[in-house]
Amino acid sequence: MKNYVIATRVTAILSLISFSIAVIIQYFCCGIKAEFWCNVCLGIFGSSLLTFITSIIGYFTDKRKTMESFLYSTYSLLNIIKQYDINWSLENKIDFYLNYLNIDKSIWDSQFGAIYFMFDINDKNFKYIFNNIYKPIFDFNQAISKHEYHFRWHKDGSGSNAAVMEVFISELENLFIKRVNSEYSRNSGEKTSVVVIKNQLVNTVMEELNGRYYELMYNKRNERGDK
Repeated sequence: MKNYVIATRVTAILSLISFSIAVIIQYFCCGIKAEFWCNVCLGIFGSSLLTFITSIIGYFTDKRKTMESFLYSTYSLLNIIKQYDINWSLENKIDFYLNYLNIDKSIWDSQFGAIYFMFDINDKNFKYIFNNIYKPIFDFNQAISKHEYHFRWHKDGSGSNAAVMEVFISELENLFIKRVNSEYSRNSGEKTSVVVIKNQLVNTVMEELNGRYYELMYNKRNERGDK
């Protein structure tokens, strides 16, 4: 995306300058040399204009491709995260985190880094994607990484301590699992309290992907609300 943006901006400036010089030479200069340089400027203008149009088309094509790639890679990570079950045993939870760490996220990182908007005052759109989509997942990944060796030592028996592992697991769950107490009234008037478990990280990021991110990607609202 960035290469197309740079090419578009450079050729736009070059087209404007070359055309302006050609007009000045045409109306304010005389002679064979003036005609020659006017033709040179017009030639530069024509080439620059063609490149400008090509760059514009290339930008919008690459923008959609880049943002779709990041979208689907993010979906893949979220689909894995949402499989987490707080009712799993301690060992299963540790296995989940270790397996998640083994997933190659370098492509996802590079896809985010490739996003670059042509019209983005103060990087408003890029910062939105960073703060609302990339950073929450990145922070989650980093939090797990901090406990990687603790989990591995527990699994191989060199540092097995179930009580400490429970503390680490609880810390991680608090980052992306939300417990909501809800009350329901029965026909008899009796109220029943129910704890609803929500994967807050998945829900929040998915809303952003299907909302403003979708609008930035396709320049239109997502009428379905999902993909």
